[in-house]
Amino acid sequence: MPDRLTFRWWQLISAVSVGNIILWSGAAWGLMSESDPYRFKQLALSGLFVAACAFRSFLPRVDLERICLWDVSLSSVVVGRTVATIAELCFASQCALLLFKLSAETGSSAITTIAVAVLPIVVVAELACWFAVVTLNYIGHAVEELLWSIMIGMVAAGLVLYGRHTAGALPILVPIGVLAAAGAVLLILTVDVPLYVSRWRVGKRAGLRYLRIVDGLKDAIMRRRVTQRRDDWQQEMLWMSLYFSAGVWVSLGIIFV
Repeated sequence: MPDRLTFRWWQLISAVSVGNIILWSGAAWGLMSESDPYRFKQLALSGLFVAACAFRSFLPRVDLERICLWDVSLSSVVVGRTVATIAELCFASQCALLLFKLSAETGSSAITTIAVAVLPIVVVAELACWFAVVTLNYIGHAVEELLWSIMIGMVAAGLVLYGRHTAGALPILVPIGVLAAAGAVLLILTVDVPLYVSRWRVGKRAGLRYLRIVDGLKDAIMRRRVTQRRDDWQQEMLWMSLYFSAGVWVSLGIIFV
């Protein structure tokens, strides 16, 4: 049986994910009569993100440690990482589409430039993540998180530029978006990046040998360690909980902007 805390945490993130699926379904139902191509794209991208986050909450895993909560074939690191990559590219596409929409409304070339840069930054971040996963080098994860913080900061800058171009009262999108971005960047820079750098240093002191790409892919496909111990999951609970709840709510919120 799983550790009680671990099991309760898994129940919580799973219940939140079920709720997110219901919320997305409600959004889809409410928008069925609309013919706006922009909103349809946002709905589709958000649907993929919601589904992927639900999958990852039902079958949580930690890539470099090769640990998972449940002993099923879909808990494979490669399967989970592939699902996560698709989801994160969808979320980045949502952000880029939003910025393109705002640039079209304001005529701001600066917002257009930011929108063009969003997806390439996340593609590089995903490559850094895969490098970490297959080689077991935590520096790849640190680079990935730094790139995400840059992308999120750029989206916030785009929102501020949009606010400056609008007449009258400041759109509610701007303060909410900037606050959400600031919280995400703060979490990344104070929790995620230090965690991965610390793990890299521990591995370096221990003389950890990194895997070659081909060997690492084979290892990620075949190896997984099933554990429900609190100690194995405790450091992952915070970011996973926020990612599968607040992160998904941001994706859902973008649909209606």
